[in-house]
Amino acid sequence: MSRISFLGDKYTHTYAAARKVMCDGDELIGFHTIYESILAATNGKSDYAIAPIENSCGGSIADTLDALWTLPLYITKETVLAVPQNLIGIAGTEKHDIEVIYSHPQAISQCNDYLRRYFEKADVIAVSSTAQALSLVKDGRTAAIARVAGEGQTVIDGEIEDVKNNATRFVLLSGEPTDAGGKCSVVFETRNKPGALVDVLGVLRSFGLNMSKIESRPHKSMLGRYVFFVDFDFDGTDGELTEVLGALTRTTLALKFLGRYGSV
Repeated sequence: MSRISFLGDKYTHTYAAARKVMCDGDELIGFHTIYESILAATNGKSDYAIAPIENSCGGSIADTLDALWTLPLYITKETVLAVPQNLIGIAGTEKHDIEVIYSHPQAISQCNDYLRRYFEKADVIAVSSTAQALSLVKDGRTAAIARVAGEGQTVIDGEIEDVKNNATRFVLLSGEPTDAGGKCSVVFETRNKPGALVDVLGVLRSFGLNMSKIESRPHKSMLGRYVFFVDFDFDGTDGELTEVLGALTRTTLALKFLGRYGSV
């Protein structure tokens, strides 16, 4: 039996992702923020953490990327879920009564057009999770954007996301890497010279590897310093992967291997 930490409670999308990747007998443990849920996998509060890493509309989730750069964790699995967003309030609430809407920043960004169209004058307030947003819905003036309604609540308007095939990619994190799967992830810092990023990406090309994603994040030590997250397809042996990582290490200023993994 393993313990899996996640954001929020049974009402969040991350809980649904945790249910998808868990095994019989696993225990799910909710935390108030994404970072807290990921940190739990490093300090003994959980064995694994599951976290959103990328949304098809809202883009990458900064908290997860920053945690992967700084914490001793590896991606061991990934899964993709459709994430419909619903406007939820107390039973009997009408849309024209709502003055305040709460939700997680990602959920808000996925519903921007809807909010501008119907709630231009409402206060839209970002909170740590959709679970917290639901807990703040106390009367007919307030509403939340979330996956499902809580106790005593109802869906006022369903599937309000701006893009109907809205989906989020979640990753399962552990202190130990796996050695199987068709995708690898790394994060690195380049040397401060012209063409440094091209040189690193040239390594992937030289091994015939397809890069499926690249994302930059601030290093946080100083303005203008960045790290790059890269996913690439890989179906070779452990020895071949060691060669790839060695070549990347020689071409970068700093490199962290984030794992080899498959999808569920």
